[in-house]
Parts: sequence; C-alpha cells; structure tokens
Amino acid sequence: MNKKGFLRKAMVTLLAGIMAVGVAGCGLRSSQPEAGKETKTLVVVNWKDYGSDKAEVVKQFEDKYQCKVVHIYMSSEEELLTKLRTDGVGKIDVVLPNASVLPVAEKENLLAAIDTGKLENYQYIADKFKTLPENSLDGKTYAIPWVWGSTAIAYNSNMIKENVASIHVLWDEKYKGQIGFRDDFNDAVMTAAIALGQNPHKPSDLKAVKAKLLEQKPLNKTYWKTGDEWSKLFANNQIAIGVMWSGQAALMKKEGQPITFVIPREGAIGWVDNWAIVRNAPNEDLAYKFIDFMISKEFQENWAKSGGPAPVNSLATAALDPQLVKDNCMDEASLNKLYFISYQTDEVKKAWNELWQEVKAQ
Repeated sequence: MNKKGFLRKAMVTLLAGIMAVGVAGCGLRSSQPEAGKETKTLVVVNWKDYGSDKAEVVKQFEDKYQCKVVHIYMSSEEELLTKLRTDGVGKIDVVLPNASVLPVAEKENLLAAIDTGKLENYQYIADKFKTLPENSLDGKTYAIPWVWGSTAIAYNSNMIKENVASIHVLWDEKYKGQIGFRDDFNDAVMTAAIALGQNPHKPSDLKAVKAKLLEQKPLNKTYWKTGDEWSKLFANNQIAIGVMWSGQAALMKKEGQPITFVIPREGAIGWVDNWAIVRNAPNEDLAYKFIDFMISKEFQENWAKSGGPAPVNSLATAALDPQLVKDNCMDEASLNKLYFISYQTDEVKKAWNELWQEVKAQ
C-alpha cells in the first residue's frame, strides 16, 4: 500500500507540510479566525488522492460541521511516524497509520486512546477488524479500521484463458517474460513464504524463501515499483499477469481494462488502513466526527462503488452489488484467505530487506 494502497502510488513527496485541501500556507494551525468568528480547522495526514481528500467529500464534511479540513500528505508510514515524533503532537488531529507503525506510535505515547462509544458507526465495523492486535495496547483502542484490501494476483483475461487459482502461477514457465512482480521486500518475502507453505508473518526458513524468489526471478518481465508503472505495462500487453493490489485492479476494471483479480487458494497478503487521533489533538471532538464520517455506510459504499478499497462497514458491504463484491474480492471468502500485514521489528525488516536486495542483485 503500502499499500498499501493502490492510489498511493501516485504519491508525492511528503510531509514537507504540503496541504492539499483548504488554505494554502496556513501551516499547522488548528483554527483560524474568520470575521470575528473562529472556524475550526481539522488537520489530517493521509496519502494523496486516497478518499478523504476528494473535493466533494471535504466539502460535505466542512458544510456539515462548519469547519475547514486541511490535508498533509505522507509518502510512507515511516515518514508519518517521524512527523508524529517531531511536530505532530498538539498540532495534527487525525492520521492514517497501519500495522507497521501503530505499536511504536502507541508505546511512544504519540496517539490518544479512542472512546469507541463516541463513534456511532463503530458498531457496524465487521468484528474481524475490531480485534486487530496492533490497534490496541493495554486494553485501550488507539486505531479505528477504515478500509482493507489485498495484494494478490491480477491477470489479463484476453491473454490468459485458464482459470488462475494458485499462487504458483508466478512460477509457471509458460508465462516467462510476461510476469510483473512487485519490488517490495515485505511483499516478496510474504508471497514466497505463502507459496512455500510457511507462515508469512514469521517465515521459518528464510534461505528457502530466498531460493524461491531466485527461482521466480528469470520468469519476470520486470519488478515494478508503482501502480502507474504496472498500468502502462499492462495496457501495452508487456505483462500478462503478476502481483497487484485489489484496489488498483478494481479501478482498472472500472475503466474497462480486461483485468481479473484473484485471491489464490494458498492465500495472499491483506492490509488494513486505520484512523487514529493524535495525542493532544487541537480539535479532538471534530476528529471523532471525522472518523465517524469516514466509517459511515454512505461514505464507504460510495467510495467502493467508484473503485475504492473494500469497506470495513458491514452495512456498506451489504449494500454493494454482489457481483462487484465478488469481482473485487471484497467477499468474506476472500477475506478469510488473507494474511494481514502485521508489525515487524526493525531487525526483521532489515533481514527481509537484505534478502530482497540480494535476490535482485544476483
């Protein structure tokens, strides 16, 4: 997505404090007087073009709560963590951390404990997402799930006619030179571990993982870095199949591309994005309203229909066209096959990254 996220590919350099919506040049002030009346300004840190900064969404929230919303963009989870440590506390209201940094932010007292009773729509979040271990500490909740998705297999249905169902298609000789594999150490190690039947969160044999990745390497057309790169390779028929994000595949399908997305029977990587309130947030009450708005049925349903990630709100999922849910792997069967990205220590991250660099260098 990160994920994390498909739309994050279009990410800009970040946190230099660039604002997207709202008033340029107002820094991190949380409120701004207007004609003798104070208009609260909610400061949000998110990925660029990732749902919450859509102009119509911002306007709807601002009109409803008579406030301003300012977005600051991040380019990585680590960068978000740095921002929180340096000048976030007491200045930023809401942030979007994932499992890779949440435990650290909680232990360093950078986030505020959240009273879920203040969120009207929290009750509609699917139970599976309410128990994510990284979202709480010492019995207190610090993050509210927002959307989820997967990193699995996508292929061109005009070029590949077989029913792809196994992760081992990435190691299939007949697709040599047509495979796009993501250049990301986390995805690489977890994908190879799944193919080997190892626990992708704690691979038992990293030598075997490395050997599996080296076995796959000659079959690749390329290791892609951004979603835009994948889209161009796909559109030009330079790749026929590969590792891809569910969100981007859904967006490309909506645009008319002949793309099919599958969660292989062995499983795939899952991810969840979460909202959190920064400790000493200047506008804590407004932050609660913002998060409640983001997890509402209306917002989540509309975003999913327009090519966004899968909703965590069960009412939103139930309201979607069943075919869209199936095609975009938003269904419960797909959900149950995912290994959600979990927190890894710096030592583990270093080992995985070194393994991946060695694979690419050979």
